[in-house]
Amino acid sequence: RLEKALEAIRSEQVNSEQLEEAAGRVREKLYGSSALLCSEFQNQFKEYLDGVLSPGRRLLLEDHLGRCPSCRTKLAGRKDERTTVPFRPRRTTRLPSWSKWAAAAAVLIGVLYLFRGDLDRMLAPGGPRATVASLTGSSFLISEGELKPGAVIKEGEVIRTGPGSRAVLRLADGSMIDVNERTELSLHAAWSGQSIDLQRGDIILKAAKQRRGHLRVRTRDSIASVKGTIFAVSAGITGTVVSVVEGSVAVVQPGTETVLTAGEQATSNPSLAASVQDAVSWSPDAQIYIEILASLSKVAKELAARPMPSLRTQSNLIGYIPPGMIVYGALPNLGGTVSEALSLADRQAAENPAFDQWWNSRAGEGLKQLVNRIQEAMPLLGDEIVYGICAKENHQTVPVFLAEVRQGKTGELAAELDQLGIREYHLVEGLLAVSNSGSNLQWLVGNMGRGAETSFTREIAARYMHEASWMLGVDMESIISANAGPEAEFVQAHNLKHIFVEQRNAFGSQENEVAVSFNGPRTGLASFLASTGSGGAAEYISSDSLVALFASTREPRQMVEEMFRLAAMSNPSFLDDLAQSESRLGFRLAEDLAASFGTESAFSLEGFTATGPVWAAAIMVNNPSILDQLAHRRAEIVNAQSAAAGSKQQLIVSEETAQGRKWSTIRSTAVPVEITWTYDEGYIVAGSDRGVVLRAIATRHGGSPLVWSQAFQQQLPASAGLHPSGFGWLNTGGAFKGLEGLASNPALQRLLVERDPVLVVFDGSAEQIRAVSRTPVTSLLMNTILLRGTDERFASTNGGYSR
Repeated sequence: RLEKALEAIRSEQVNSEQLEEAAGRVREKLYGSSALLCSEFQNQFKEYLDGVLSPGRRLLLEDHLGRCPSCRTKLAGRKDERTTVPFRPRRTTRLPSWSKWAAAAAVLIGVLYLFRGDLDRMLAPGGPRATVASLTGSSFLISEGELKPGAVIKEGEVIRTGPGSRAVLRLADGSMIDVNERTELSLHAAWSGQSIDLQRGDIILKAAKQRRGHLRVRTRDSIASVKGTIFAVSAGITGTVVSVVEGSVAVVQPGTETVLTAGEQATSNPSLAASVQDAVSWSPDAQIYIEILASLSKVAKELAARPMPSLRTQSNLIGYIPPGMIVYGALPNLGGTVSEALSLADRQAAENPAFDQWWNSRAGEGLKQLVNRIQEAMPLLGDEIVYGICAKENHQTVPVFLAEVRQGKTGELAAELDQLGIREYHLVEGLLAVSNSGSNLQWLVGNMGRGAETSFTREIAARYMHEASWMLGVDMESIISANAGPEAEFVQAHNLKHIFVEQRNAFGSQENEVAVSFNGPRTGLASFLASTGSGGAAEYISSDSLVALFASTREPRQMVEEMFRLAAMSNPSFLDDLAQSESRLGFRLAEDLAASFGTESAFSLEGFTATGPVWAAAIMVNNPSILDQLAHRRAEIVNAQSAAAGSKQQLIVSEETAQGRKWSTIRSTAVPVEITWTYDEGYIVAGSDRGVVLRAIATRHGGSPLVWSQAFQQQLPASAGLHPSGFGWLNTGGAFKGLEGLASNPALQRLLVERDPVLVVFDGSAEQIRAVSRTPVTSLLMNTILLRGTDERFASTNGGYSR
């Protein structure tokens, strides 16, 4: 009925005379009541200037001031501000007398800008840049000869350490540099801060708190910038590695800028990735650094086990969202968690002497002072803190921080913000707004609560209904350009709607969730994951597996045809090239190969041997005979091509019947690697050797499948549902088993063995893909740190892995 009534109103025809009469009546009422409105608003000037006017009334008053010059003049008088009266400029062709000074100032500013680097260096403090605190082995100043303890390092002098030598340099500000063997560096100072030019080699920098500017380490392809922390930098022919032990480091490398925190690493060449432990292992203080990491890991683990703050089913701050919100984050008030973190750190300091030394050092004391100030401010705020980014109409972004203020705590909070060095904030009774500049803060205050309802804000409100702990949402449809190419269509990037990352309490346990939603049904790569899965292939995975993957997908033939379609969009000759390739292969990739497989697959990595990884896979299969024929056909083609090229390399396919099964093996004469497979109840079961395939089959028929193990069930998220579409499993205890015996450091041994397994479960719906895990984010980060680089290091130590 309402829709019909609205339609009738819209379709009603009104003549021009009636419209003019209605407009006249509106004008009469508006202008006739203007004096009354001005009087009403002018009575509230004092409350407005004192900052105690309610947010809603404040917005109305500011809107009126924007339209009423009389009220603006009276408000300026209340502020004791002079009223600016515009005057008519003199009409003259002569240049004003001050123009020559303006021109001179412009020239001066231009000169200062062009030579700002030279001026920065000219204003650097005088004196030596560093002294040699300690020295072992032979080290040299290129210009002076061999170094001695206590020697002075001057501006730009190049230091080189010899084989087997170590040096410790003390900078003028108290920072310490541990210098590894075969390292070359020089020191430079400027008004904006000191810099270390690392030509090659390894250093560990314990940066003192910088009074002004930043302390930088520069290599051929990277810049690391800090104000006070502990981090390592290695530079070589193939690139640069920056590793953080404590604090945070801003790193600029080709094509990327990032801020690293404790335990994280950045490399200019991905192949250089290693663990932070490896990065500092050369230092005499390596054990101290590793023990600090071990204590921080333990604090994070104990914090994750503590009860979460009370969950929120609604947010009072949503009503203050400004327009253009593209990133929305919400956190509970973490005052209690901060207090617990301090207590746990104090306990670790009592148990771990190395951590105690750092925790009570100047850097640790500075961190404690900052955390204590934050802890003092948290009780003054409400139950939730909202942060995010808004995009203005000119495409500029505005950082946003909003929090409710507890009643009567405005004055105390203002004092705490001043102590924390926060200047750009707007504080009224009941609300705190913060941004990163005065202009952005002015925009934020003027636009609070004016954000129109969008699908993004509706989704935010809906997620509160499911009880929220913390969340981070990104409005992807407002960020990604609609004019995307075939590659974006393949991954359906152009059709992304929202991405939400959340932590919530599900049936008494913490869960982390990532949800990716789309505008309409999933297509392209996003459509490959099925909505449900039966899990049959997963039952071939042993509970002893180190790594396991399971996925339920669309029909493989449909996926391959979809990839071919999208490839043809970007390459018109693709289908012709494909036809020629299939002619040489002797079979069709979609109709023959892909159509022979079913919709479920599983893979497991069970260990390593001297000849390579031990693995198994199970894939649902529709036509086993076609697969065997294709394997023989492929071997014939490869061998014919090798013979034509005069090569002796051969691809050999062999078959035999044993233990009541037909076994097939394919291997190359060029490498000592083979694939063995057989069929079992509608699945092709393949592996690195026949023994692992037999174990996989035995696992399904009465063994101990991973999916039914206690460890898997304990990590299974409560919200995973009955038929998840896929999962990823990392048995960290098994992955690190044996490695702890090779680590001489007790703290590193504890880090390796005290790791919980990681399980991430996936499911899909028509317009969404969701991943959920019970593993805390801090544990995921620590596992990544430990896993990176351990393969190469321990494999080289032990000559290979063994199960």
